[in-house]
Amino acid sequence: MSSTFAPSIPRFDFDDNPETASTLPAATYFDPGWFELEKQHIFRRSWRYVGHVNQIPRGGDYLTDFIVDQPVLVLRCRDGSIRAYHNACKHRAHLLLTEARGSLKSKLITCPYHAWAYDEAGSLQAAPHCESIRGFERLQIALDPVKVEIILGFIFVTADPAADSLLAQIEPGVERLARHLPGLEQYRLADTVTFDIAANWKNVGDNLLECYHCHPAHRAFVDLVDMDTYVVETTGIWSWQGGICRAQNSAYALPEGLSDFEREFVTFYIWPDVAFTLFPGSRAIASFVFGATAAETTRQVFSIYTPDGELDAVTADICKYFREVLGPEDVSLVENVQKGLHSMSYSRGRFFVDPERSYFSEHAVHQLHRLVYQHLQASIHA
Repeated sequence: MSSTFAPSIPRFDFDDNPETASTLPAATYFDPGWFELEKQHIFRRSWRYVGHVNQIPRGGDYLTDFIVDQPVLVLRCRDGSIRAYHNACKHRAHLLLTEARGSLKSKLITCPYHAWAYDEAGSLQAAPHCESIRGFERLQIALDPVKVEIILGFIFVTADPAADSLLAQIEPGVERLARHLPGLEQYRLADTVTFDIAANWKNVGDNLLECYHCHPAHRAFVDLVDMDTYVVETTGIWSWQGGICRAQNSAYALPEGLSDFEREFVTFYIWPDVAFTLFPGSRAIASFVFGATAAETTRQVFSIYTPDGELDAVTADICKYFREVLGPEDVSLVENVQKGLHSMSYSRGRFFVDPERSYFSEHAVHQLHRLVYQHLQASIHA
């Protein structure tokens, strides 16, 4: 690896066998040069979750988001289709749409800086006084599209025009999710909990993807989920883990009389930075995005979707539990890990793995590290 990019990270190898592998080196969690490589080779080439189709129900409705430092917009067209573009004007790069969510005031996407305006197909339709500019060809100017894929009503985008279909890579997990909650295409956003965390995105992901820490750190959670039933499964770019919940617990109350299937807590992770979570006793689904904002900062957004966009009593209790208990517990953990990663006494750790894939198995953490290594391998050994 060129020292220009990551001067503090020597070349290293990564073992595909989790039983003998070491974790990624500590510096990959804070080195700015390494983070620049991640932006280029991971985030600009992978699929990113941005929201649900029912957040933009009418023609002209839009969402905006960032793929780390790449602004994107997602637009519901007047024919009902959904398109996405890089959210930067072709004149002087001002953001075309500056709100996280809204509706166009006309049929055109109009830049607030100099009023350049684009139609739904991205073509430039107006550039005030362009007729006086020598060699200016309005018809040759258009917004660069961003690839879109909609899965069970959830919108994913990628800045890589050559990216393979996401659904083709995660379809078995999608089918399992749909069996738990039919009709997800009709769901609506009901609540959002956001934490800005002083930790690297992989650190947040590591914590999400293992329950080895649950007994010492999440007393209410292990009272909720029977850890003897907890199983971790990994394949390709996704993983599935969880266990059967107890109706009586100290996290939140479940209705009585539910089957084991209905009492299953689920975390369905999709590379690189989103998971969908099912909390039993509720018809809700939560998206859990741990979006990198810098080498050592992450914005974690936990969004709850319900069939009608409302919170029933159980779902409201779940949101309160995450906002006031589970979320803050995890934020404290990963922020203290982030500080420890800078210790000169720590370089790489080991994965705790159980062949039975039980609750303490870190197979899914190993999967995340392996995918990071695969995406950056050419740079590491350049």
